[in-house]
Amino acid sequence: MDAKTYLESQLESMWHLQDAALKGLTDEILMKRPAGTVSPIGVIWLHMATAQDNFTATLSGQLPVWRSGWSHEFGIDHAPDIGEDWTSFNDLDLKAALLRDYSQAVRQFTRETLAETDARSLDETVRMFTEQDAKADVWVLMIGHTLLHSGEIAALKGMFGGQGLPF
Repeated sequence: MDAKTYLESQLESMWHLQDAALKGLTDEILMKRPAGTVSPIGVIWLHMATAQDNFTATLSGQLPVWRSGWSHEFGIDHAPDIGEDWTSFNDLDLKAALLRDYSQAVRQFTRETLAETDARSLDETVRMFTEQDAKADVWVLMIGHTLLHSGEIAALKGMFGGQGLPF
């Protein structure tokens, strides 16, 4: 199997598991605060989607979808980012439908970027965490990051009485 086909397979698997974790989420539990220092599901979901958007923007050399009006739709300048205190996001009135719409727009952006990717371009470098990160590594980080937060969301959903992952 060539590298691009493998990457496509991994992304589809990632989206399948992400969809399983997000399935059936309601506004009633979206911003419910879990015990301890864990963020509400909605805050995690927003971070997960904007991170995928930012990973894809880095890979494509384009602006993130977020900058095309989504910050206005959510009523915030920026979404929760790595290394910052997310507690200020806990009081947002996030809605599942808006998060789904934004996530779908990001997924489309990611698919379009993937369609323009070939095996050779995976060796090209971009500035993500260092000055020269291989694009292949950025794709892998995006997949791992999304899966990590999907599992976190599934666990919280189960804790609040919903079905976590269906298997």
